Amino acid sequence: MADESPTLMVLYDIGSSKPQRVAEFRLTPAGRVALAVIDPAGCPLAEEWHDDGIETLGSAHRVTPDDGHAFMRALVQLFEMSYYRLVDESVGESRNPATSSPWAKIVQQGAHNASSANPS
Repeated sequence: MADESPTLMVLYDIGSSKPQRVAEFRLTPAGRVALAVIDPAGCPLAEEWHDDGIETLGSAHRVTPDDGHAFMRALVQLFEMSYYRLVDESVGESRNPATSSPWAKIVQQGAHNASSANPS
């Protein structure tokens, strides 16, 4: 089951007219999840998940970044949020059906357009 979990989950702020990439959760080669906050203003939601873990459905157990694959799968299972979206941007075929939706393509296209307009 470990190979079915995403390796890169990106959190987008969709509360404005253009989706903004605000944080990334990446599975490291050591099997732990690392958080990169991209928004200069921070991202308390992503930081909370990373610091406190995520409750798994049907259990009081919290998975933490040290749980690696289980933490990444827990991110996929989070409920939809009004102002944020998590998108599986793992390299290769996406295992998350939600990222195959037209909405996910718009978010990914918006992120691509933003990076094309302002190359680093």
